Amino acid sequence: MNKNSKYLPLYWLGKDKKKISCKEKIKLMESNLDEFQEILNDIIDEAVLIGIDEDQLKNVLLDIIKNTKNNLRNV
Repeated sequence: MNKNSKYLPLYWLGKDKKKISCKEKIKLMESNLDEFQEILNDIIDEAVLIGIDEDQLKNVLLDIIKNTKNNLRNV
């Protein structure tokens, strides 16, 4: 079972707002999110170990996510 299942939508939408039904695409996205969660956990754990305020770090991470742009121009 996916570790992030409580955060995942019931279904994924394409840019045309239609439901994505390809199981392999969904599996890939959910695998990427699992990996992302693991990386986030490592970043937070290491920050706490070196004395960084967890709330401040989470705000920085949210800002990074909000300002991350799609590198694929023609897709």
